[in-house]
Amino acid sequence: MIAGMGISVAFADGLRPAVATPLQTAERELSAREFGAALKAVAKAEAVPDKTAYESLTIDRVRAAIDASRQDYAAAGADYGAIIATGSLSPDELHTMAQAEASSDYQAGNYAGAIATIKAYLPGDPQFQTILLQSYLKTGACGQLTAAASKLAKPPPETDLQMVAYCDATAKDTDAYGKAMAMLVAYYPNPTYWSELLGVEQANPAFSDQLALDFFRLKLAARVTVTEPEYMDMTQAALQAGLANEAASIINQGYTSGVLGAGADADRQGRLKALVVKRQAAADGNVAKQVQTADAAQDQPTLFAIGFNEVDGGNPAGLDLMANAIRSGKLSRPGQAELELGIAYREAGQEPNAKAMWRNVQGGDGAADLAKLWLYVR
Repeated sequence: MIAGMGISVAFADGLRPAVATPLQTAERELSAREFGAALKAVAKAEAVPDKTAYESLTIDRVRAAIDASRQDYAAAGADYGAIIATGSLSPDELHTMAQAEASSDYQAGNYAGAIATIKAYLPGDPQFQTILLQSYLKTGACGQLTAAASKLAKPPPETDLQMVAYCDATAKDTDAYGKAMAMLVAYYPNPTYWSELLGVEQANPAFSDQLALDFFRLKLAARVTVTEPEYMDMTQAALQAGLANEAASIINQGYTSGVLGAGADADRQGRLKALVVKRQAAADGNVAKQVQTADAAQDQPTLFAIGFNEVDGGNPAGLDLMANAIRSGKLSRPGQAELELGIAYREAGQEPNAKAMWRNVQGGDGAADLAKLWLYVR
């Protein structure tokens, strides 16, 4: 029995003795792993004149078995290709030969050949989809790799998405890499993927610096590791935005996590915390008056900030202030306001409203893209 070929030359019908005899010798030499002698015997059969199509096919099968057994994958791939090219195989045989050719080409480093064979004969074979993706990766065909991965079952396997991300990173295609990381975050969210994705997005010059606090909020929601400078800077940013309750939440989380409260900067951290407590107390005791004053002046940005601060403090009534400020049309950055109203809805436990808001955020300052990332938060 010729290895992997499903044929015993000794009992094959339709072979003349001049072809069958050297092939029988090749079969014995192959069994003894005498590959050189086996190939010489095949050459004798090949030299017989006026061979029939069946005799040529049988010779190719034996040669393929020898080349595969001696791990000459390039030669084996060519052998299997020649067998397929005869057009004389049954559907099952064609499938088997295509699997053998694709595997051999891949192992030989002929990735383009493996891709061609899989696409032509094995498009629905799940066993070979990974080889297809790996072949695209090896050839640097990141766009085709992404397209092939997107056609797989949902969710795509994590390892396949990792291949897409690695390919894009190697090609230094930042935009495509960000999209690949977004897919990983969408299907397999973890702080490591989130950290990588946010790093890519935050480096995008299309994003406004005014979204820094919104990026930080997303980082906290995604449970990405936060540094001491980030806790300090974002606490101060929240204070400057009139969000004393959020500032308190940020700095308290910094202390709870152990990032703040120790080391050479402990005194400075303590002073900032004391300031936050003072601002928070002042804001909490004067909300009605602040609303009245801002309302009289039609100061919609201040009303929006008051509403956000109220939600941060646990009062969902602030949502109406934020929504009304957006409807007024007097906010200079309506897209960011819609993004932040979505965040406020989430804080208030109104997840469906938050997602509906994020899906409809508009604007070219990065707010819309950031809103889409919030949809991946679990």
